[in-house]
Amino acid sequence: MLRGSMSSIPVNILLLSLLLVVSVSLCFSYGSFTQGCSQIERDALLKFKHDLKDPSNRLASWAGFGGDCCTWRGVICDNVTGHVIELRLRSISFADYLASSGASTQYEDYLKLILSGRINPSLVSLKHLRYLDLRNNDFGGVQIPKFIGLIGSLKHLDLSDAGFAGTIPHGLGNLSDLNYLNLHDYYSQFNVENLNWLSQLSSLEFLDLSLVHLGNVFNWLEVINTLPSLVELHLSYCQLPPVPPILYVNFSSLSILDLSSNYVDESAISMLNFPRWVSHLKTLLSLNLANNNFQGPIPNGLQNLTLLKALDLSINHFSSSIPEWLYGFEHLKLLNLGSNNLQGVLSSAIGNMTSLISLDLSLNHELKFEGGIPGSFKKLCNLRTLSLSNVKLNQDIAEVLEVLLGCVSEEVESLDLAGCLLFGQLTNHLGKFRNLAYLGLRSNSISGPIPMALGELVSRPESRIHDRHIGKVPYLCEPKLTHKLIITQSEFNAALITKSTS
Repeated sequence: MLRGSMSSIPVNILLLSLLLVVSVSLCFSYGSFTQGCSQIERDALLKFKHDLKDPSNRLASWAGFGGDCCTWRGVICDNVTGHVIELRLRSISFADYLASSGASTQYEDYLKLILSGRINPSLVSLKHLRYLDLRNNDFGGVQIPKFIGLIGSLKHLDLSDAGFAGTIPHGLGNLSDLNYLNLHDYYSQFNVENLNWLSQLSSLEFLDLSLVHLGNVFNWLEVINTLPSLVELHLSYCQLPPVPPILYVNFSSLSILDLSSNYVDESAISMLNFPRWVSHLKTLLSLNLANNNFQGPIPNGLQNLTLLKALDLSINHFSSSIPEWLYGFEHLKLLNLGSNNLQGVLSSAIGNMTSLISLDLSLNHELKFEGGIPGSFKKLCNLRTLSLSNVKLNQDIAEVLEVLLGCVSEEVESLDLAGCLLFGQLTNHLGKFRNLAYLGLRSNSISGPIPMALGELVSRPESRIHDRHIGKVPYLCEPKLTHKLIITQSEFNAALITKSTS
């Protein structure tokens, strides 16, 4: 037994030696990483900074030729190699700046917070850069630098609202690993000769070309149909030309589609015909077709999109009644049919849509509720915004509030009943609407004393009670609406994607 134990000693020593070598190697590797990023990448970033204008000195940490650029603001490095893999240099948007600073803020003050100047070609030296975000800056209306198409490692490119303009360089098609591309710009105008370069981005999952003029790109759908991995597609305000009916589209992963606001006027080339191919997109969670001058009945083909959680058909000329199949969309959370010519009687089956968070039926002057708001509204326990302005209720306001008591009154934040032919007196039921921030009752025939319960709403700083016919008091408190009050399509889409990827 002793000799057997002694013979195993050399083996144990060998194992310990191997472990020691591995430990030393790991420590050496870790030590090399703590020295910071490479000199080449550090120099590239300093050259990039040199050509930028940075009034607020956001990049103050980008200093010294011996510093570790992995610690610089907006720079993210790989934990193992130390290579620069992300540049996150987006600025706050002007809208968010106003919301946080107040309406009295001057635009000149905002300009001091954003980056401008010139994009230095030194970025090409960042051979491992995967993520580039320059959103909400101002680069003076110059063309997107062609050399960006040479950063072959990019997977995420966001140049939206960054002040670029002119022709989109076809070289972006060389970024074959790209899965996120955002080029929309509310302040500049991009020109596009063709979109053929897009077909090379076979890994693309997110594409936003909103406000890019595509009026002469007649094969836009054919090209985009070559991107089978697309999950989110935004083409609003693009003046999209009509396309031939396509029975087959290859969007097997598409969850969010925004084709809103592509109608300009009768004389312009625009998407006047309802896109039938949309009805084949059975994976859609969100569909926005607002403001396209669509006419006639709501297409029955949309009933195939049973997974929808958001549907926006507002600001069109749909003139039918609301189809019965729509009430069966049990997953729908956001429904906007406002500003159409919808008519007929709204079915009490709307109470089956218990997932609704936001419902807008406003400005459909021929739409009616037979006998007023149906009692089935009591089931809509998730409602946060409800807009029925100019829908003919012809009902006592006390009855409306009583129907909405319970779970609806506990959640609703915005309630617009303007121009609904309401009459009678307000009651203390208003005090039950604990989260109400906006109440619109203008252009009705409501009379009588102001109920004491209204004071409970005014005591909340976000509340705004808007009525021009109650005691001649237009505002009962200073309007301080927050952005959370209105559920916008973009915020909802972002929530959908975040939830699906988490």
